[in-house]
Amino acid sequence: MFELYLLTFNCARTLADPQSLAPSFFDALPKDAPVPDLIAISLQEVAPIAYSFLGGSYLKPYFDRITTTVQLAADLHSHGSQRLEHVATRSVGMTALMVFAKPSFTQRLRWIQSAGAGVGFSNMGNKGAVAMRVGVSCPRSVSEETLNLTFAAAHLAPAEKNVEARNKDWENLVRNLVFKTHDESIYSSSEEQPLLSPSKAPDEETGLFAAGSHIFFFGDLNYRTNDYSPGEKDHESFPSMDAAESSPKHFSQLLSRDQLTREKDANRTLHGFEELPITFPPTYKYSTSRSSDNEWQWAKHRYPSWCDRILYLPSQASKLEPQVYTALPVQPTSDHRPVALSVRIEDTPTPAHNSRVEAPFSLNPAWKTRQDAARRWEIMVGAASYLALTKKGNAMLVAFIGVLLGSWWLVGWVSR
Repeated sequence: MFELYLLTFNCARTLADPQSLAPSFFDALPKDAPVPDLIAISLQEVAPIAYSFLGGSYLKPYFDRITTTVQLAADLHSHGSQRLEHVATRSVGMTALMVFAKPSFTQRLRWIQSAGAGVGFSNMGNKGAVAMRVGVSCPRSVSEETLNLTFAAAHLAPAEKNVEARNKDWENLVRNLVFKTHDESIYSSSEEQPLLSPSKAPDEETGLFAAGSHIFFFGDLNYRTNDYSPGEKDHESFPSMDAAESSPKHFSQLLSRDQLTREKDANRTLHGFEELPITFPPTYKYSTSRSSDNEWQWAKHRYPSWCDRILYLPSQASKLEPQVYTALPVQPTSDHRPVALSVRIEDTPTPAHNSRVEAPFSLNPAWKTRQDAARRWEIMVGAASYLALTKKGNAMLVAFIGVLLGSWWLVGWVSR
Protein backbone atom coordinates (compact mmCIF):
# COMPACT_ATOMS: atom_id res chain seq x y z
CA MET A 1 0.00 0.00 0.00
CA PHE A 2 1.08 3.58 -0.59
CA GLU A 3 -0.29 6.87 0.72
CA LEU A 4 -2.08 9.32 -1.59
CA TYR A 5 -3.14 12.78 -0.47
CA LEU A 6 -5.57 15.04 -2.32
CA LEU A 7 -6.33 18.69 -1.62
CA THR A 8 -8.61 21.20 -3.33
CA PHE A 9 -8.43 24.96 -2.85
CA ASN A 10 -10.15 27.91 -4.54
CA CYS A 11 -7.37 30.50 -4.49
CA ALA A 12 -9.73 33.44 -5.18
CA ARG A 13 -7.30 34.77 -7.85
CA THR A 14 -4.80 35.58 -5.11
CA LEU A 15 -1.31 34.36 -4.28
CA ALA A 16 -1.56 31.66 -1.61
CA ASP A 17 0.01 32.33 1.80
CA PRO A 18 2.40 29.44 2.62
CA GLN A 19 2.77 30.53 6.27
CA SER A 20 -1.00 30.23 6.73
CA LEU A 21 -1.71 27.13 4.63
CA ALA A 22 1.34 24.94 5.32
CA PRO A 23 0.82 24.26 9.07
CA SER A 24 -2.62 22.73 8.43
CA PHE A 25 -1.91 21.31 4.96
CA PHE A 26 -1.73 17.69 6.19
CA ASP A 27 -4.71 17.88 8.57
CA ALA A 28 -6.39 15.01 6.70
CA LEU A 29 -3.59 12.56 7.48
CA PRO A 30 -4.35 9.85 10.04
CA LYS A 31 -2.61 10.29 13.38
CA ASP A 32 1.14 9.60 13.24
CA ALA A 33 1.02 9.02 9.47
CA PRO A 34 4.18 10.03 7.56
CA VAL A 35 4.36 12.48 4.68
CA PRO A 36 2.32 10.92 1.83
CA ASP A 37 4.01 9.23 -1.12
CA LEU A 38 1.97 11.12 -3.73
CA ILE A 39 0.08 14.43 -3.54
CA ALA A 40 -2.38 15.88 -6.08
CA ILE A 41 -3.65 19.45 -5.65
CA SER A 42 -6.69 20.90 -7.41
CA LEU A 43 -6.65 24.70 -7.70
CA GLN A 44 -9.46 26.92 -8.88
CA GLU A 45 -9.33 30.66 -9.66
CA VAL A 46 -5.59 30.19 -9.46
CA ALA A 47 -4.85 33.71 -10.78
CA PRO A 48 -6.61 36.76 -12.30
CA ILE A 49 -8.27 36.02 -15.62
CA ALA A 50 -5.63 37.80 -17.72
CA TYR A 51 -2.76 35.75 -16.27
CA SER A 52 -4.79 32.52 -16.26
CA PHE A 53 -5.81 32.80 -19.91
CA LEU A 54 -2.37 33.86 -21.13
CA GLY A 55 -0.70 31.12 -19.07
CA GLY A 56 3.03 30.41 -19.13
CA SER A 57 5.25 32.70 -17.08
CA TYR A 58 2.26 34.75 -15.94
CA LEU A 59 1.19 31.82 -13.75
CA LYS A 60 4.61 30.96 -12.36
CA PRO A 61 4.40 33.16 -9.21
CA TYR A 62 1.08 31.56 -8.29
CA PHE A 63 2.36 28.01 -8.75
CA ASP A 64 5.57 28.87 -6.91
CA ARG A 65 3.52 29.80 -3.83
CA ILE A 66 1.83 26.39 -3.85
CA THR A 67 5.18 24.63 -4.29
CA THR A 68 6.58 26.60 -1.35
CA THR A 69 3.51 25.63 0.71
CA VAL A 70 3.93 21.93 -0.05
CA GLN A 71 7.65 21.93 0.75
CA LEU A 72 7.09 23.84 3.99
CA ALA A 73 4.25 21.50 4.98
CA ALA A 74 6.44 18.42 4.38
CA ASP A 75 9.25 19.99 6.39
CA LEU A 76 6.94 20.82 9.31
CA HIS A 77 5.23 17.43 9.30
CA SER A 78 8.45 15.40 9.12
CA HIS A 79 10.52 17.73 11.34
CA GLY A 80 12.87 18.31 8.43
CA SER A 81 13.47 14.66 7.54
CA GLN A 82 11.35 14.43 4.39
CA ARG A 83 11.12 16.36 1.15
CA LEU A 84 8.84 16.26 -1.87
CA GLU A 85 9.54 16.70 -5.57
CA HIS A 86 7.38 18.62 -8.00
CA VAL A 87 6.31 16.10 -10.65
CA ALA A 88 4.04 18.07 -12.98
CA THR A 89 1.67 21.01 -13.30
CA ARG A 90 -1.13 21.34 -15.82
CA SER A 91 -3.68 24.12 -16.18
CA VAL A 92 -6.62 25.09 -18.35
CA GLY A 93 -7.82 28.64 -17.93
CA MET A 94 -8.29 29.38 -14.25
CA THR A 95 -8.10 25.76 -13.04
CA ALA A 96 -4.86 23.92 -12.33
CA LEU A 97 -3.60 20.55 -11.15
CA MET A 98 -0.24 20.08 -9.43
CA VAL A 99 1.36 16.74 -8.53
CA PHE A 100 4.16 16.16 -6.00
CA ALA A 101 5.81 12.97 -4.77
CA LYS A 102 8.52 11.61 -2.51
CA PRO A 103 11.77 11.08 -4.46
CA SER A 104 11.49 7.30 -4.04
CA PHE A 105 7.94 7.32 -5.41
CA THR A 106 8.84 9.61 -8.31
CA GLN A 107 11.06 6.81 -9.63
CA ARG A 108 7.96 4.65 -9.94
CA LEU A 109 6.09 7.07 -12.21
CA ARG A 110 6.27 5.66 -15.72
CA TRP A 111 4.19 8.08 -17.77
CA ILE A 112 1.76 11.02 -17.62
CA GLN A 113 -1.17 11.85 -19.85
CA SER A 114 -3.08 15.15 -19.76
CA ALA A 115 -6.58 16.34 -20.62
CA GLY A 116 -8.39 19.64 -20.38
CA ALA A 117 -11.74 21.18 -21.26
CA GLY A 118 -13.40 24.51 -20.57
CA VAL A 119 -17.10 24.85 -19.85
CA GLY A 120 -17.26 28.63 -19.47
CA PHE A 121 -18.43 31.19 -22.05
CA SER A 122 -17.55 29.89 -25.56
CA ASN A 123 -16.07 26.83 -23.81
CA MET A 124 -13.30 28.93 -22.26
CA GLY A 125 -11.54 27.92 -19.07
CA ASN A 126 -12.97 30.38 -16.58
CA LYS A 127 -14.83 27.20 -15.61
CA GLY A 128 -13.80 23.70 -16.58
CA ALA A 129 -11.38 20.93 -15.67
CA VAL A 130 -7.80 19.86 -16.17
CA ALA A 131 -6.69 16.28 -15.57
CA MET A 132 -3.68 13.98 -15.43
CA ARG A 133 -3.45 10.22 -15.62
CA VAL A 134 -0.25 8.65 -14.28
CA GLY A 135 1.10 5.13 -14.57
CA VAL A 136 2.77 3.80 -11.41
CA SER A 137 5.01 0.73 -11.46
CA CYS A 138 4.29 -1.89 -8.79
CA PRO A 139 7.19 -3.48 -6.84
CA ARG A 140 5.97 -7.07 -7.03
CA SER A 141 4.66 -6.94 -10.59
CA VAL A 142 6.53 -9.00 -13.20
CA SER A 143 4.69 -7.42 -16.14
CA GLU A 144 4.84 -4.02 -17.82
CA GLU A 145 1.35 -3.19 -16.54
CA THR A 146 1.01 -0.19 -14.22
CA LEU A 147 -1.30 0.98 -11.48
CA ASN A 148 -3.14 3.86 -13.13
CA LEU A 149 -4.41 6.92 -11.27
CA THR A 150 -6.59 9.63 -12.82
CA PHE A 151 -6.86 13.08 -11.22
CA ALA A 152 -9.38 15.64 -12.52
CA ALA A 153 -9.37 19.15 -11.02
CA ALA A 154 -12.65 20.92 -11.73
CA HIS A 155 -14.57 24.16 -11.30
CA LEU A 156 -18.27 24.10 -12.21
CA ALA A 157 -20.98 26.75 -12.70
CA PRO A 158 -21.66 29.06 -9.71
CA ALA A 159 -24.79 30.31 -7.89
CA GLU A 160 -27.56 28.48 -6.03
CA LYS A 161 -30.00 28.26 -8.94
CA ASN A 162 -27.61 26.77 -11.51
CA VAL A 163 -27.97 23.11 -10.58
CA GLU A 164 -28.79 22.03 -14.12
CA ALA A 165 -25.84 24.05 -15.43
CA ARG A 166 -23.50 22.21 -13.06
CA ASN A 167 -24.91 18.87 -14.18
CA LYS A 168 -24.41 19.94 -17.81
CA ASP A 169 -20.82 20.99 -17.01
CA TRP A 170 -20.22 17.47 -15.70
CA GLU A 171 -21.62 16.00 -18.90
CA ASN A 172 -19.48 18.27 -21.07
CA LEU A 173 -16.36 17.36 -19.11
CA VAL A 174 -17.02 13.64 -19.52
CA ARG A 175 -17.54 14.19 -23.25
CA ASN A 176 -14.51 16.43 -23.81
CA LEU A 177 -11.77 15.35 -21.39
CA VAL A 178 -9.61 13.26 -23.70
CA PHE A 179 -6.22 12.11 -22.42
CA LYS A 180 -3.09 12.43 -24.55
CA THR A 181 0.59 12.02 -23.75
CA HIS A 182 1.51 15.33 -25.38
CA ASP A 183 -1.12 18.06 -25.62
CA GLU A 184 0.29 21.50 -26.37
CA SER A 185 -3.05 23.15 -25.65
CA ILE A 186 -2.70 22.22 -21.95
CA TYR A 187 -0.40 24.65 -20.16
CA SER A 188 2.44 22.55 -18.78
CA SER A 189 5.39 22.92 -16.46
CA SER A 190 8.68 22.01 -18.12
CA GLU A 191 9.98 20.49 -14.88
CA GLU A 192 8.34 17.09 -15.05
CA GLN A 193 10.33 15.46 -17.86
CA PRO A 194 13.61 14.83 -15.98
CA LEU A 195 11.69 13.25 -13.11
CA LEU A 196 10.02 10.59 -15.23
CA SER A 197 11.46 7.37 -16.61
CA PRO A 198 11.36 7.00 -20.40
CA SER A 199 8.64 4.31 -20.39
CA LYS A 200 6.03 4.78 -23.07
CA ALA A 201 2.50 5.87 -22.20
CA PRO A 202 -0.53 4.15 -23.73
CA ASP A 203 -1.07 5.17 -27.35
CA GLU A 204 -4.85 5.28 -27.35
CA GLU A 205 -6.80 8.43 -26.52
CA THR A 206 -9.19 7.74 -23.66
CA GLY A 207 -11.79 9.67 -21.69
CA LEU A 208 -12.22 10.23 -17.97
CA PHE A 209 -13.85 6.83 -17.43
CA ALA A 210 -10.84 4.77 -18.49
CA ALA A 211 -10.95 1.11 -17.56
CA GLY A 212 -8.39 -0.01 -15.01
CA SER A 213 -7.84 3.35 -13.31
CA HIS A 214 -8.71 4.78 -9.93
CA ILE A 215 -10.40 8.11 -10.73
CA PHE A 216 -10.49 11.18 -8.47
CA PHE A 217 -12.71 14.15 -9.33
CA PHE A 218 -12.18 17.09 -7.01
CA GLY A 219 -12.47 20.86 -6.89
CA ASP A 220 -14.93 23.69 -6.45
CA LEU A 221 -17.95 21.79 -7.74
CA ASN A 222 -20.19 24.65 -6.59
CA TYR A 223 -23.20 22.57 -5.53
CA ARG A 224 -25.09 24.46 -2.82
CA THR A 225 -27.52 23.85 0.04
CA ASN A 226 -30.43 25.77 -1.46
CA ASP A 227 -31.87 26.23 -4.95
CA TYR A 228 -32.40 29.96 -4.41
CA SER A 229 -30.29 32.83 -3.13
CA PRO A 230 -30.86 33.87 0.52
CA GLY A 231 -33.59 36.35 1.35
CA GLU A 232 -33.03 39.52 3.37
CA LYS A 233 -33.12 37.80 6.79
CA ASP A 234 -32.10 34.25 5.92
CA HIS A 235 -28.55 34.87 7.10
CA GLU A 236 -29.85 34.94 10.68
CA SER A 237 -30.28 31.14 10.53
CA PHE A 238 -26.83 30.43 9.09
CA PRO A 239 -24.65 27.90 10.99
CA SER A 240 -23.05 29.00 14.23
CA MET A 241 -19.79 27.62 15.59
CA ASP A 242 -21.13 27.17 19.13
CA ALA A 243 -24.47 25.56 18.13
CA ALA A 244 -25.25 22.13 19.58
CA GLU A 245 -25.63 19.25 17.11
CA SER A 246 -29.37 19.14 17.74
CA SER A 247 -29.74 22.87 17.09
CA PRO A 248 -31.20 24.15 13.78
CA LYS A 249 -28.08 26.32 13.56
CA HIS A 250 -25.68 23.39 13.64
CA PHE A 251 -24.04 23.02 10.23
CA SER A 252 -25.06 19.36 9.91
CA GLN A 253 -28.69 20.46 9.49
CA LEU A 254 -27.78 21.82 6.04
CA LEU A 255 -26.51 18.48 4.75
CA SER A 256 -30.02 17.23 4.02
CA ARG A 257 -30.31 20.02 1.42
CA ASP A 258 -26.96 19.40 -0.29
CA GLN A 259 -27.50 19.59 -4.04
CA LEU A 260 -24.59 17.33 -4.97
CA THR A 261 -25.89 14.47 -2.83
CA ARG A 262 -29.39 14.93 -4.26
CA GLU A 263 -28.26 15.11 -7.88
CA LYS A 264 -25.81 12.21 -7.54
CA ASP A 265 -28.45 10.00 -5.92
CA ALA A 266 -30.77 10.85 -8.83
CA ASN A 267 -28.03 9.79 -11.27
CA ARG A 268 -27.79 13.24 -12.80
CA THR A 269 -24.14 13.98 -11.96
CA LEU A 270 -20.85 12.31 -10.85
CA HIS A 271 -22.21 8.94 -11.95
CA GLY A 272 -20.88 6.10 -9.82
CA PHE A 273 -18.53 8.26 -7.76
CA GLU A 274 -18.22 7.87 -3.99
CA GLU A 275 -17.52 10.30 -1.16
CA LEU A 276 -16.72 9.85 2.50
CA PRO A 277 -19.30 11.24 4.96
CA ILE A 278 -19.02 14.99 5.48
CA THR A 279 -18.32 15.84 9.12
CA PHE A 280 -16.82 19.30 8.60
CA PRO A 281 -18.49 22.74 8.33
CA PRO A 282 -19.52 24.30 5.01
CA THR A 283 -16.51 25.44 2.99
CA TYR A 284 -18.07 28.54 1.37
CA LYS A 285 -18.73 31.49 1.55
CA TYR A 286 -16.60 33.07 4.28
CA SER A 287 -15.83 36.72 4.85
CA THR A 288 -12.05 36.61 4.48
CA SER A 289 -11.65 39.83 6.44
CA ARG A 290 -13.48 38.55 9.55
CA SER A 291 -13.76 34.75 9.62
CA SER A 292 -11.35 32.71 11.71
CA ASP A 293 -11.00 29.39 13.49
CA ASN A 294 -12.77 30.98 16.46
CA GLU A 295 -15.71 32.52 14.64
CA TRP A 296 -17.45 31.96 11.30
CA GLN A 297 -18.54 35.06 9.44
CA TRP A 298 -20.69 34.15 6.48
CA ALA A 299 -21.38 36.27 3.40
CA LYS A 300 -25.07 37.15 3.65
CA HIS A 301 -25.84 36.74 -0.07
CA ARG A 302 -24.80 33.06 -0.33
CA TYR A 303 -26.06 30.02 1.57
CA PRO A 304 -23.20 28.31 3.43
CA SER A 305 -22.44 25.25 1.31
CA TRP A 306 -20.03 22.40 0.73
CA CYS A 307 -18.80 23.68 -2.63
CA ASP A 308 -15.36 22.10 -2.32
CA ARG A 309 -15.47 18.31 -2.67
CA ILE A 310 -13.33 15.26 -3.34
CA LEU A 311 -14.96 12.20 -4.90
CA TYR A 312 -13.48 8.95 -6.17
CA LEU A 313 -14.33 6.00 -8.41
CA PRO A 314 -12.22 2.98 -7.40
CA SER A 315 -10.84 0.50 -9.89
CA GLN A 316 -12.09 -3.04 -9.42
CA ALA A 317 -8.58 -4.46 -9.74
CA SER A 318 -6.83 -2.58 -6.92
CA LYS A 319 -7.91 -1.90 -3.35
CA LEU A 320 -8.56 1.73 -2.37
CA GLU A 321 -9.01 2.72 1.29
CA PRO A 322 -10.16 6.31 1.99
CA GLN A 323 -8.83 7.44 5.37
CA VAL A 324 -9.68 11.00 6.51
CA TYR A 325 -11.84 13.64 4.79
CA THR A 326 -11.81 17.12 6.29
CA ALA A 327 -11.70 20.86 5.72
CA LEU A 328 -8.67 22.94 6.60
CA PRO A 329 -8.92 26.24 8.51
CA VAL A 330 -10.22 29.41 6.87
CA GLN A 331 -7.47 31.07 4.84
CA PRO A 332 -6.93 34.86 4.83
CA THR A 333 -6.63 34.91 1.04
CA SER A 334 -9.84 33.11 0.06
CA ASP A 335 -13.57 32.86 0.79
CA HIS A 336 -13.30 29.05 0.49
CA ARG A 337 -11.82 26.59 2.97
CA PRO A 338 -9.44 24.03 1.48
CA VAL A 339 -10.60 20.40 1.66
CA ALA A 340 -8.33 17.35 1.85
CA LEU A 341 -8.63 13.57 1.65
CA SER A 342 -6.06 10.91 2.54
CA VAL A 343 -6.21 7.55 0.76
CA ARG A 344 -4.31 4.25 0.91
CA ILE A 345 -3.96 2.33 -2.35
CA GLU A 346 -2.84 -1.23 -2.92
CA ASP A 347 0.29 -1.70 -5.06
CA THR A 348 -1.45 -3.82 -7.67
CA PRO A 349 -1.49 -3.20 -11.44
CA THR A 350 -4.87 -2.27 -12.90
CA PRO A 351 -5.03 -4.02 -16.29
CA ALA A 352 -7.77 -2.58 -18.48
CA HIS A 353 -8.95 -6.00 -19.69
CA ASN A 354 -9.84 -6.98 -16.11
CA SER A 355 -11.81 -3.85 -15.33
CA ARG A 356 -14.65 -2.36 -17.33
CA VAL A 357 -16.08 1.08 -16.63
CA GLU A 358 -19.01 2.37 -18.65
CA ALA A 359 -19.03 6.14 -19.12
CA PRO A 360 -22.39 7.89 -18.66
CA PHE A 361 -21.80 9.92 -21.86
CA SER A 362 -19.91 9.20 -25.08
CA LEU A 363 -16.83 11.18 -26.10
CA ASN A 364 -17.32 14.18 -28.36
CA PRO A 365 -15.64 13.34 -31.70
CA ALA A 366 -15.02 17.06 -32.23
CA TRP A 367 -13.37 17.59 -28.83
CA LYS A 368 -10.10 18.83 -30.36
CA THR A 369 -11.81 21.41 -32.59
CA ARG A 370 -13.78 22.59 -29.57
CA GLN A 371 -10.62 22.87 -27.49
CA ASP A 372 -8.66 24.77 -30.15
CA ALA A 373 -11.47 27.27 -30.70
CA ALA A 374 -11.77 27.89 -26.97
CA ARG A 375 -8.01 28.45 -26.70
CA ARG A 376 -8.15 31.13 -29.40
CA TRP A 377 -10.87 32.90 -27.44
CA GLU A 378 -8.81 32.64 -24.26
CA ILE A 379 -5.81 34.30 -25.87
CA MET A 380 -7.93 37.19 -27.13
CA VAL A 381 -9.75 37.66 -23.84
CA GLY A 382 -6.53 37.22 -21.85
CA ALA A 383 -4.69 39.84 -23.91
CA ALA A 384 -7.57 42.31 -23.70
CA SER A 385 -7.90 41.76 -19.94
CA TYR A 386 -4.16 42.20 -19.48
CA LEU A 387 -4.20 45.55 -21.31
CA ALA A 388 -7.32 46.78 -19.50
CA LEU A 389 -6.92 45.37 -15.98
CA THR A 390 -3.21 45.33 -15.14
CA LYS A 391 -0.79 48.19 -14.49
CA LYS A 392 1.75 46.89 -16.99
CA GLY A 393 -1.01 46.39 -19.54
CA ASN A 394 -2.30 49.92 -18.94
CA ALA A 395 1.21 51.28 -19.51
CA MET A 396 1.54 49.30 -22.74
CA LEU A 397 -1.86 50.55 -23.90
CA VAL A 398 -1.00 54.17 -23.13
CA ALA A 399 2.33 53.82 -24.92
CA PHE A 400 0.63 52.29 -27.95
CA ILE A 401 -1.97 55.07 -28.08
CA GLY A 402 0.85 57.60 -27.72
CA VAL A 403 2.65 56.08 -30.71
CA LEU A 404 -0.53 56.18 -32.78
CA LEU A 405 -1.20 59.83 -31.90
CA GLY A 406 2.42 60.73 -32.55
CA SER A 407 2.33 59.03 -35.94
CA TRP A 408 -0.91 60.78 -36.83
CA TRP A 409 0.55 64.17 -35.88
CA LEU A 410 3.76 63.48 -37.81
CA VAL A 411 1.91 62.44 -40.96
CA GLY A 412 -0.24 65.56 -40.71
CA TRP A 413 2.81 67.81 -40.23
CA VAL A 414 4.71 66.28 -43.18
CA SER A 415 1.69 66.61 -45.49
CA ARG A 416 1.40 70.37 -44.92
